[in-house]
Amino acid sequence: MNKTKFSKEAWLAAGFRALTTDGPNAIKAEALARSLGATKGSFYWNFDDIASFVEAMLGLWRNSVVQEIEDVFLAEPEKSARLRLLVDRAAKPAPVEFGGRRVEPAMRSWALANPAVLAVVKEVDEIRLSFVTKLLRDVGQNDPALPQLVYGAFIGLDDLASKGSADIQSGLKVLLRLVAGPEIETNCAPD
Repeated sequence: MNKTKFSKEAWLAAGFRALTTDGPNAIKAEALARSLGATKGSFYWNFDDIASFVEAMLGLWRNSVVQEIEDVFLAEPEKSARLRLLVDRAAKPAPVEFGGRRVEPAMRSWALANPAVLAVVKEVDEIRLSFVTKLLRDVGQNDPALPQLVYGAFIGLDDLASKGSADIQSGLKVLLRLVAGPEIETNCAPD
């Protein structure tokens, strides 16, 4: 066994990789330790138990979503250009060491069987829907069903992309062109 002390981040990354490759049942101290070449003791140095580990995973995922949204607002002062930036950010997967493109579908699948995960996924959905609603209102689109349509398209495209059969960026650009009109065309970076 490796005597290296692994950080919480290294353990969390291992948890997301386990989730995306083998599902939530793979999130066990011994299996995660094996994947890192560490001891179970190293796991318990960082986390009290699996429940606290799962709580940390959920917190990290939720906080990364919030940070990404804040980054879009801070990075782009022009309201209509925020839609372009949103498309660009939505098209980028999580870092590979944290499960890559498969994280979002894995979290949604896990939520079907775990109430704690479901609560966080619902919270993330509410945060994202609120953000999409604001961005669409900023370009004059006020239909209350529209943010759900755009966000639902993202969820579906992300799931398809996790299987290698969709291009999120192209799909969302087409949808936003239809929704926001030609103005979004000039604000979208080329494919």
